[in-house]
Amino acid sequence: MNKNQSGPSVPAVLGAAVLTGFALTLALMAGCALAVLMGGLPADKIALWADLCLMLGSLCAAFLAAKRSSAWQPLWGLAAGVIVFVCLAILSFAWFGEQVQLSRLLINAILTIASAAVGGVLGARRRRQHKKRRK
Repeated sequence: MNKNQSGPSVPAVLGAAVLTGFALTLALMAGCALAVLMGGLPADKIALWADLCLMLGSLCAAFLAAKRSSAWQPLWGLAAGVIVFVCLAILSFAWFGEQVQLSRLLINAILTIASAAVGGVLGARRRRQHKKRRK
């Protein structure tokens, strides 16, 4: 890419990353729910398993977004993680229709932002190492 050309567009950077992170989070949560139903995981720790699934999905989305972006990689990663969280929050509000515990929502938001920040930094670092090898 020449210096005169702009980087990839917002949908190109965030689209696949957010969809991948969202799908991964839902698949991991479904797997954990199935494991709890089958007795493989303790049911009293379901909130912990849900948090881990959310963090992994957010980390993956942030990593992919940071890797695809041309500049400000950690911020693109953070944006992808926040979008995954917002999509999951909207889905849970629409699906359950129950009262939301604000403390649980804040904990999930903090965990998502932290894992997205880590994913963004890892994706940016991976991109820099890959660029150095090509030269």
